Amino acid sequence: MTDNLDYSWTEEKHHTPNIVDTLSKILNKKEYKKMKHLDVGCGNGALTSKIYNHFESSLGIDLSDKGIHFAKKYENEKLKFQHTGMKDLINKNIKYDFISSIEVIEHQYDPLQYIKEINEVTNKNGLILISTPFHGYFKNLLISILNLNDKHYGVLWKHGHIKFFSVKSLKKLIEVSNCPIKIEDIKFSGRIYPFSNSMIFLLRKY
Repeated sequence: MTDNLDYSWTEEKHHTPNIVDTLSKILNKKEYKKMKHLDVGCGNGALTSKIYNHFESSLGIDLSDKGIHFAKKYENEKLKFQHTGMKDLINKNIKYDFISSIEVIEHQYDPLQYIKEINEVTNKNGLILISTPFHGYFKNLLISILNLNDKHYGVLWKHGHIKFFSVKSLKKLIEVSNCPIKIEDIKFSGRIYPFSNSMIFLLRKY
């Protein structure tokens, strides 16, 4: 079913306005240069190709062979892509130092299981970065006042967003997962808070 999606876009702002600028600021640390990075749900690789230089090496994975087909054009010595999922990595006991999941969790039928699997592929003391569209009181209120609910929660987007997170609800998801992970930082991207496009959680596995 995922291969019905359009993976031909190359501009990162196609789905995630301004998020690359915010990610680059977050990832601009010397310690990350020594880390092996896994980007979960990389799609066509366009976003992964914008951030891989912050790490020693990067692997983008996705369950769509069509998405990986597009992603392969970005490959180089430090950046690779593979048509696989986290369950396969877990079965092989493969772990990474830094996991990113950029605008993916909102597409998951079971985000709790998704968090648990991310934890399983993360090394101890490793970092996890999760970004997802931000939904807070004032943003939701503005969407309603401007009568944009039908557009914002559109039903015609194949395999679109099925979960909608606030800071509180994502914190709760992390808490009930019982995974050994803690929140180190929360950033917002796109527009001005509290109307931001996305929120970005940086977590550490202890």
